[in-house]
Amino acid sequence: MQTLTTAEEKRAVELHQRAIVIDGLNASLMDEDYFKKMQQGGVTAINYTVGMDQNMSETVKRIAQMYRLIELSKTATLIETTADIRRARKEGKAGIILGFQNVDPLEGNLGLLSVYHRLGVRIIQLTYHYKNICGDGCNEPTNSGLSLFGRDLIRMMNEQGIVADLAHVGDRTEREAIEASKHPMIASHSNAYARVPTHQNKQDDMIQALAKKGGVIGITAFPRMLEPDPTLDTLLDHVEHVIRLVGVDHVGIGTDFAEGWADSPSHRKRLLEIDGKIYDYPQGIDSVTKFSNITRGLVGRGYSDSDIEKIMGGNFLRVFEQVWG
Repeated sequence: MQTLTTAEEKRAVELHQRAIVIDGLNASLMDEDYFKKMQQGGVTAINYTVGMDQNMSETVKRIAQMYRLIELSKTATLIETTADIRRARKEGKAGIILGFQNVDPLEGNLGLLSVYHRLGVRIIQLTYHYKNICGDGCNEPTNSGLSLFGRDLIRMMNEQGIVADLAHVGDRTEREAIEASKHPMIASHSNAYARVPTHQNKQDDMIQALAKKGGVIGITAFPRMLEPDPTLDTLLDHVEHVIRLVGVDHVGIGTDFAEGWADSPSHRKRLLEIDGKIYDYPQGIDSVTKFSNITRGLVGRGYSDSDIEKIMGGNFLRVFEQVWG
């Protein structure tokens, strides 16, 4: 990242302090210390994973645990509406959006969707890496489309006001999902396949389809989806790729941080090993505390204040407002 002038540094600090900053996906271990790290990084809200491969009972317990953490916290607040996000920014609170990275918590029962909505779940990813009841994940060798269950789920998510996430969704399934939805969707933590051809990164025409419907792709710091030995500039190159392709209104940031989980050698190996080498998150953006470096990097690349505010959270906020009401 280029060195900023004194004036640019001042502008970046002031801009980050007033912006609504949203992390499209964060799966770190949550506790009061992490909430304070969010505050330190100037992060208004995160999409936090409370459900992935868990059943209903396990998921509800995870939601209850998060409720308890927030209840006891002096720094965190539950996000259920865009007004909650704006309030969190005004009060300097760490906002937690409850999200799923798979549909396993539904146990194939669409009736549970309204229950989870009442419990505060506002974002649901249609598949993880592999095939499920909605369709194929991004790491499946087949390319089946959206299932009948998936179509019904999207219709009900539209009605309930739950954002559909396509981050780990297979190519044909995601295209058909975009067509089936009346609302914009997000790919909460994905990068450009044109730059790094790996599963979960999105082809240019898929990014275009997502944007045409008003959606947003959250550029991620997860090492596998960036070039080897990535830096903050590597991440910003993916941001710029999307902007050149579809414009500044359709890109955000979704770090996919796993802080806490990646501290132990076994978890670190499982999460971050690529071709036998264990990678780190990009230099300059390897913790939620360093979120302001993204703002600094965008200032250094000459983006306007309004464009930076869109990238840092405004674009996600727009989608949430359209879907949540």
